[in-house]
Amino acid sequence: MHEWMNMSALGTMVLQEGVKFLYEQATRALKRKFAPHAGGPHAPSRLPPIFDEASGPLSYHVDKIEALEDQLRNLSQMVSKWASGAEPINPADPEFTRIVAALRLAMEHVFQQRLTFKGEQRSHDGLSAQPLALVELLNEILPLGRLGAGLGAGASSPLLNIKILSL
Repeated sequence: MHEWMNMSALGTMVLQEGVKFLYEQATRALKRKFAPHAGGPHAPSRLPPIFDEASGPLSYHVDKIEALEDQLRNLSQMVSKWASGAEPINPADPEFTRIVAALRLAMEHVFQQRLTFKGEQRSHDGLSAQPLALVELLNEILPLGRLGAGLGAGASSPLLNIKILSL
């Protein structure tokens, strides 16, 4: 069982800034993947003050971005409604919790560093060393969005997590 974010202790303003940061970094990481040596977007030199200090400078690991490219793209689409302010943040919404926690896990893998909100209690188990296990976890989370939110036509993830078998 994976540890989800305990968002009840975090204020809505902090969550809004955190979601916005994670969303922006995911989209920058995807852009960076397409131009790793051509001056693509750089990782921020510092984390926003809503996060605990990082153990070192943040940098995008292109190999990690490639391993999670589809998941980052889908999670970015799903989080965009909260990051843009188009939909209010509700820390009690299980969909919000799962999706934001999944994006944070993905970005921790991309940065190879933990991203912990100030005042948040997390275990110190370290990062997921197995990208395949992380991909499987993210693939379990992605279809849980409302009615497959953020998935385009012909997407491989089933609507409402129901598989239709051909006769």
